[in-house]
Amino acid sequence: MPVTVNTQRTGRFIHWWPYVALGASALVFLSLMTAPFFKQTLVNKNVQVKEEEPFKIKSLQLTPQLIGALRVDVNAIVPDNRWVTYEIQLLDKQGKVLASGIKEAWKESGFWSEEGETGTWSEEDLTAGLDVRAKKNEEVTLALAVLGYGETSGKELAEAVPFTMTVENGVIDTRPLWGGVFWSTFFSIMALFATRRIGKKAISAKINDSDPNGRETVGGANRLVRVNVDIQSDDTSPNELEVYLSINDAYGEQVYAGSFPVKLSFTKEKGKITKVTGKLEKFFILEQHASYGFHVEVLPDEPVDRTSLIVRDGVRTLKPVEAILIQ
Repeated sequence: MPVTVNTQRTGRFIHWWPYVALGASALVFLSLMTAPFFKQTLVNKNVQVKEEEPFKIKSLQLTPQLIGALRVDVNAIVPDNRWVTYEIQLLDKQGKVLASGIKEAWKESGFWSEEGETGTWSEEDLTAGLDVRAKKNEEVTLALAVLGYGETSGKELAEAVPFTMTVENGVIDTRPLWGGVFWSTFFSIMALFATRRIGKKAISAKINDSDPNGRETVGGANRLVRVNVDIQSDDTSPNELEVYLSINDAYGEQVYAGSFPVKLSFTKEKGKITKVTGKLEKFFILEQHASYGFHVEVLPDEPVDRTSLIVRDGVRTLKPVEAILIQ
């Protein structure tokens, strides 16, 4: 049966999963960047609240949204070495509690001394908030109550406590999105690197010469075969070597022969050539799944120190490639 050889550019062996992962990463990043545009500030004010005299904001409108939630952020403003316990409540028209949270806030500072050195320290935990997703349109009341206020020394106070209060609608919690960006990008990069490992390594022939060869059963109409030739040469090498690649069938008959120029890369250290390498990569579609012999010869062979022939069967690519079709 006569053998037909032609070259075609094909994308049917592209591995799409790295691009799916990159698309997911881009989508998460886009969500992160657009999150601030969805929110609307409803309340932003400073208030004074005394114990047993809750502060209330009525007629806040809750609206169901596909993206985001209603967020209430409260920050207590207290001097050093004081504490305050306060409660945030969201109530419906009948006074039923829809959501609530109690915060034990504090602010402390002091001096330290150790081995002749001194300094100051300061710590605080004053902020609390609520995130609420509406199930239906309704008016709600926001209440802020002080449950206790005093000094860290133990003295209780009856003073009003200043707070800053912000209420925003359509707020998206971006903390999980940052994790999503990191992990989706990480898996995308891993998938990109893993693509070259897809497929069976059928032949791995490495010799300290210029003519490696090997035989293995590979190919099939829907399988892509990748042939890699790696060359290590010495400092007497010309800028370019010629690589002759041939493929024989199970009967020893030649089904393909090609010659390819390979430009060498010269690595220098302190003006002296320390490494000379060259690489050739070719793709084949061998329509018949059978035993094939792969033969490589590098010319001129005098400067060649080592040549590797790697044949991988059933590979995938990241982009369309020029494949040599052997029918």
